[in-house]
Parts: sequence; C-alpha cells; structure tokens
Amino acid sequence: MKNGKLFKSLFLINFATSLGFGIADAFFSTYLFSLGGRGILLGLPLLLFSLSKILFSPVMGACVDRFGARGAVTFSLTLYLLVSLGYLFSSDLTLIMALRLVQGVACAMFRPVMLSLVGAASGTNGEGRAVGTFDISFYLAIGVGPVLGGVLHDFWGFYGIFASLASLCLLSLAVALRSIPAHSGERTSCKQEKVCLTLPAALKVARHGTMGGLLFFIFGRGCGISLLAGFLPILLNARLGLTGTQTGLVLASSTLVITTLLRPVGRLSDCHSRKSLVLLGGISVSLLYFLIPVAQGFQQVLVLGGGIGLCSVLSQPASTALLLEQGERHGTGLAVGVFNSALNLGFLVGPLFGGWLQSRFGLTSVFYAAGWIGLAAAGLFAASALVRERADARQPATSSQDVAVV
Repeated sequence: MKNGKLFKSLFLINFATSLGFGIADAFFSTYLFSLGGRGILLGLPLLLFSLSKILFSPVMGACVDRFGARGAVTFSLTLYLLVSLGYLFSSDLTLIMALRLVQGVACAMFRPVMLSLVGAASGTNGEGRAVGTFDISFYLAIGVGPVLGGVLHDFWGFYGIFASLASLCLLSLAVALRSIPAHSGERTSCKQEKVCLTLPAALKVARHGTMGGLLFFIFGRGCGISLLAGFLPILLNARLGLTGTQTGLVLASSTLVITTLLRPVGRLSDCHSRKSLVLLGGISVSLLYFLIPVAQGFQQVLVLGGGIGLCSVLSQPASTALLLEQGERHGTGLAVGVFNSALNLGFLVGPLFGGWLQSRFGLTSVFYAAGWIGLAAAGLFAASALVRERADARQPATSSQDVAVV
C-alpha cells in the first residue's frame, strides 16, 4: 500500500457512511408508511433515488476528475449530512422526496471519488488487494446496519435512526477534512486534461472495448442482485415455509462469505488474469441461480446462498481493479460514474422485469431469468474482451508498417 494512512481514513469514511445509510434505508419504507405514504407516494422517493444515481453518476464522476478528489468528497459528504439533517427534522413527504433525490446525487459522486482515492493509495499492480480490502467496509456496514437499525428503532424510534445517520455523516466529513490532502487521487494519465461533462463523453467511454464489457457485466449483475433480493424472500417463505430467522440466515450467508473472502480474492486478482476471474465468477453465479427453484429445505438454500457469495466474490475485486485500469485511460471518476450508472440501471430494471415475469409465468421464472441474464452478460463481457485483445494485437503491426513507410 503506497499510502496506508490515507487508505485507513478512506476505509473509516466508507464504513461510517455505509453504516449510517444501511441503518436508515432498512427502515425507510416503513418511515414513509408511518407518514401516510401510500401507493405512488410510497414508491416515488425510492424511484427518484434510483433515477438520480443513474442520470448523475457520469456527470458527478467527471466532476471528480475535473475539480479534484478533496473538493468532491467534501461536497458529497456535505450533501449526505444535509440530507440526514433533513430526515431528522422534517416529516413532510414532499421535502423527503426532494431529499431522496439529493441523496442520489451525493451517492453518484461518493463512489467515484472514493475509488479514485483508493486507486491513488494502492499504487501500481496492487489495485485488486486494495479494492478487495476497501469493499469490506461496505459489506460489513450493510450487514450490521439493519440489525443496529432495529435496535435503535425499538428504543428511540425513527428519531434514533436519523440521529445516528447524521452523527455518522458528520464523523465521515470530519475525517475527510482532516485526512484527505488537497492534491490527492491524481494517478490517471488524463489528469491534466479538462474532462468533458457531456453525454457524448460518457458514451465514448462506454464504447471502449474493455469498458463496454464491464458495463454489460455489471448491468447483468445488478439485475441478478435485485431479482434475488426482491423475490428470494418470497420463495423462502411462501414455498419452502422457512421461518423469519432461517430466511435471514440465508439472505445473510452470501454477504458473510463475500466479506470474509474479499481481501484474499483481491490478492488473487493481482497475480492472475482479472478478466478470467470476472468471467468465472459471472458464469458460476448464473448457474447457481438456476438451482434456486429446485432447492428443497433450509440446508440446501443456505448452501446455495453461501455458494452465490463465494462465486460473486471471485469477480468483485477483479472487476473493480479492471475499472481502475480503465480510469487511467478515461479518468477514474468518469469511468466509475458510467460503471455505476449501468449497475443502478440493473438495480432498477431487475425488479420491474421480475414483477412482470412473476405475474405472467410464475415465481420460478424469475430465477431462471436471472441465470440467463447473467450468462448473457458474461458472454458479452468475454466477447468485448476478445475484440479488444485482437485490436491490441493488430496495433503493433500497424505501427511498424507506418514506421516502414516513413
């Protein structure tokens, strides 16, 4: 690790912020319902949050490259703090919808700037281990968040939840102001260029061979994750008759395995082919989705949950390390922003498509669709990587011919 002190600060900032919103988001729908939100008023804040992340991620990511990491992380954490204070002191549904939109904008900037700083702290050829270790802060937080949120809700209600969120956002902002230097995150070859903030710039990044493959892959993964999160509890409860505790253990098993293995798999991605790991993980997870409808009993679905976590973690550090490599070509902030747009689009499309499939063909069709989407995404990733490798292989020959002509 080139800058261990900076990395530790980034880990703490990401953990505190993720924990705060992990606490709040687990009970956000319940909070809206308690305020009288029904129908569209219940779903609109959640939709606005997703749409704002999809639309603003490329722009916010490009802003990171143009205006610097310290300013970007301060801006995003300040927005997070203002949003948390708004939740704490307001109960107006219209204002909460506006706050949810602002939260999406802050989220659209937060991930690109954090990965940009992690890349700067990791040094060359250590991205896999760095991002694997860094993502532990996220998975640990979202695992602990709902449990801690439940305790806070039981003792202090929604006031306790949002007060904790505001405190954690304030802590993150204080750590960022203290530990992130004015000139940080500048590791890309395009750092001196004025990064364009327009849609054509984002589309140009998306059309690049390797980057395009990553976008196909992460869209498919987003669809699979959202389908699993939305419809697996229904299958476990309605079809298999599992208790609430058993359902919780199955849902937590994947996150637990991912959190445990992120660091060693990150090291693995630094010394083996990252594209192969992404492909292996994507195909393996997709095949496991096909087994969910035929699983019988608690033990089988628990093993499947752990297996999905094991296969998912194979591609997690490798895909993020490949993304940081693309950041050297396009600008880390812009590359991560476009990547996050594709991920959040998958999160949005997955449940909508799954709801249509369930109503038309039944519950089991949702998991088969998740498997086929994952396989298609892995195939498109492999095809994009192959096209890029062939283009790179032709490049030296073309260059030598040009020299001969001169």
